[in-house]
Amino acid sequence: MAILLETKNICASYGSAEILTDVSIALEKNHILGLVGGSGSGKSTLARVITGLLRPDSGSVLLDGEILSGKRDRETCRRIQMVFQNPDSSLNPAHRVGRILSDALRLHIQHFEIPSGMSKSEFIQERCRTLIGRLELPADTMSRFPSSFSGGQKQRIALARALITEPDILVADEPTSSLDVAVQLEILKLLKELREENGLSIFFITHDLGVVNYLCDDIAIMNEGRIVESGKSSGFFSRPLTEYGKKLLDAVPGINI
Repeated sequence: MAILLETKNICASYGSAEILTDVSIALEKNHILGLVGGSGSGKSTLARVITGLLRPDSGSVLLDGEILSGKRDRETCRRIQMVFQNPDSSLNPAHRVGRILSDALRLHIQHFEIPSGMSKSEFIQERCRTLIGRLELPADTMSRFPSSFSGGQKQRIALARALITEPDILVADEPTSSLDVAVQLEILKLLKELREENGLSIFFITHDLGVVNYLCDDIAIMNEGRIVESGKSSGFFSRPLTEYGKKLLDAVPGINI
C-alpha cells in the first residue's frame, strides 16, 4: 500500500465548537477514497484541513510521509487541488473561462517545461484548449462567461481549473450533488477516466453510498466529527463492520448508479 496523503489524529474547531475529533485517514496513490457522512458530520471541514484552508487545532496532515506546515508552499498547493460543491460560488462570474484557467496555470507555470520555440503565453493557451477538449466542453468555452453554461458544464470547468496544474490529489467536495442523475453519471465516469489516464488520487466527499459503490476503491464513514469505520468499499458493501455503517446501508433502498 503506497500512501500518498494521510491525516493523523486531526482535531479542528470553529470558535468553541469542536468539529473534528481525532480523525485519521489514508489516501493511497491512484485510489479514490470516498468520505461518507450526514450533513454536519465534519466532511467539508476535513477537506478544508487537507487543502490548507483551515489550520487544525492538533494533529498532522502528511504528504508523501512529510508533515505539511500550517502555511502551504506553492508546490503543495499545486499538488492538492479542490473542486467545490457549487461551481457558481467558486467560478468568478466576471471573468471569461479562458482567464479563469490561464490564471490558475500561470500561478504554477514553474512546474511545467515549456517546449522550445513556444512562448509562455502560447503554452498556457494550448494547455487550456487541450484540457477543454478532453473534458468535452464546447469549442468556444474560453471566450464565454460561466453564467452561459449548464450546471454540468460549469462543474467540468471547475474540474478543468483544478486539473490544469497537474495535481496529484483532487479533493472533491460533493461535486455532483446538485446535478441531475444523468449529468452526475457523466461527471463520475469522467473522474474514473481521469484517474486512469493521469494516475490521479481522489478524496471524494459525498452523502450518497450509490456514488461510493460506483466510484470509490476505499471508504471512510464519518459521524459527529469522528471516523467510525474505514476500509475497502467492496468489503463495506458486502459486510459493514459497525452498527452505524449497517444503518447507513440499510437506509439505501437500492444502489442504482
